[in-house]
Amino acid sequence: MERVIGLVNKLQQICTSLGDNALSPQSILWNKLPTIVVVGGQSSGKSSVLEAVVGRDFLPRGTGIVTRRPLVLQLVKTDDPNNPDYGEFSHAPGRKIHNFEDIRKEIEEETERHLHKMGGTKVVSPDPIYLTVYSHNVPNLTLVDMPGLTKVPIDGQPPSIVQELDDMARQYVKSDNAIILAVTPANADLATSDALRMARDVDPSGDRTIGVLTKVDIMDRGTDCRDVLLGKTLKLKHGWVAVVNRGQADINSRVSMKDARAREREFFQGKPEYQDLQNTNTTFLADKLSNHLINEIMKSLPSIQSYIEGTIAKLTKELQALGGDVSHSRGAMLHMTLQLCQKLERAFERIVDGGKDGGEKILDVFEIKLKETINKLPFQRILTLKNVQMVVNEADGYQPHIIAPENGYRRLIEDGLSLLRDPAFNAVELVHQILKQIVTLAVNVPECRDLQRFFNLKSEIINHAANTLERLRKEADAMVRTLVDMEASYLSASFFREIVAAESYAYDPSRPRPAFYTLNGDNLFEKRYDHLPVADAHLQKISDHVSAYLAIVKGQLLATVPKAIVHCMVVPAKGGLLTDLQEEVAGKEEPQLRRLINESEEVAEQRESIKKRLTLLQRASMEIAAFM
Repeated sequence: MERVIGLVNKLQQICTSLGDNALSPQSILWNKLPTIVVVGGQSSGKSSVLEAVVGRDFLPRGTGIVTRRPLVLQLVKTDDPNNPDYGEFSHAPGRKIHNFEDIRKEIEEETERHLHKMGGTKVVSPDPIYLTVYSHNVPNLTLVDMPGLTKVPIDGQPPSIVQELDDMARQYVKSDNAIILAVTPANADLATSDALRMARDVDPSGDRTIGVLTKVDIMDRGTDCRDVLLGKTLKLKHGWVAVVNRGQADINSRVSMKDARAREREFFQGKPEYQDLQNTNTTFLADKLSNHLINEIMKSLPSIQSYIEGTIAKLTKELQALGGDVSHSRGAMLHMTLQLCQKLERAFERIVDGGKDGGEKILDVFEIKLKETINKLPFQRILTLKNVQMVVNEADGYQPHIIAPENGYRRLIEDGLSLLRDPAFNAVELVHQILKQIVTLAVNVPECRDLQRFFNLKSEIINHAANTLERLRKEADAMVRTLVDMEASYLSASFFREIVAAESYAYDPSRPRPAFYTLNGDNLFEKRYDHLPVADAHLQKISDHVSAYLAIVKGQLLATVPKAIVHCMVVPAKGGLLTDLQEEVAGKEEPQLRRLINESEEVAEQRESIKKRLTLLQRASMEIAAFM
């Protein structure tokens, strides 16, 4: 028995060290351990039951809400009866309190301190106080004393207090491993018992509930609780236990626990209705709780061990993901920095050459966005007969053209080419933005997870990558600008010579007919102008000639702009995204490198937290292995 209870006490001490309890958002171990949770209404005698089990006065007393925070009470039976009893709180480790009156004061003061930290407006708090009592006269047990339940706010309590107390207790008893010690005064109607109401809600089958009847000695004359203890009035799977604790007068007159236990035995032995019953007195209750706890522990140990081993594996993986401690020698820091830069460059290159988040998005700019934008350009606004006539007249000035309005042609072509500038430059910017996004993706791939540890290095890498991409963007922009300007700077005269030559023999069947297409897709030499007035036909021919020339230039730019962007921006980025940073880092001294790879406090704290949890769970695993 002592070995089993001692094991659970050790495991629950580990929970205490972990800050693990029923309210923990991610409870690691607490909810896997069988735990006795004491619930009952205010003034139901819960505190008296606990003090009787411990054999000491140490709990706050009074009217209304006396217990205002859950008290996780570990009882550790010591081997030597001559050693003095003492208590120790988890919030004051190493401080042994031998005076149990001081333990009571510390509970009250720690409660006040905690509530004050919460703003001073709270009456109760769900955060537990952890107290371990060492004594030769206690059973090895862990009990959780909850604030008393109530139905009506009293003594200036806020209206929400009823629900707060109910929710708090429910959090601790809802776990399948919680053993509910439902304390109910025998001199009250069981149908109104707050403890039984909650027990029925969370444990309708009664598999986890043990009933305790208090205040048996002050029941109305002529009444007793024999039928309840025999399970006739209200049957519980694990039965009922009746106890008689000290009344307020006994406490005031400082009746000792030893004398109180003797009076309790005398009471039950002196009452015919209880003489033949075994399930009476505090000693029986303590033994019953210990035995019940042992059975539950033995049933749970295999699953607890499996859970701990699984959690250890999970935490080990998380710890590995966070990386090891940082070495601060210059060589090690330089090696780590260059290694991380290379990892990011490889991740960047892989994404650029990869699917929808990288290369596919760049291809989408070339194959879809650039084409769509150019095809939607308002070329027709330039090529209307009215605009052609205006441009030709303005270009000729006071000297009308003799044969072909060459200046007019040039002006119209230049106007058309000017429309192609923005889509070409926009394609450069779109690819630039995609490459910046790829840097962000690369920083967050698993291979580069160590960058999350080093905020300064991560910032430097992102900044240098951004600077490199900006420089390459300017180079690509200059190249694309040159391509467009080249078309405007020198028009291909051979194109127009072929048109003139073709028109001279357009209808000669012995010669092959050339194919020049306008922006609308019309074959230039299949068009007819017979239906137009002579002046309009002349203007329409000029418009179609310019359109066909612009169609050729458009096709050339659709082919050459992507090549220029890839050549000037994408390929150099893949080959040397962080070259400048690596050259810069190679010349840094140890203090500069230390600042560069200064690990973020958040990651360091996270790693230390995982280390602590891992160490404690490994200790728990060893305790279980040694027991089994």
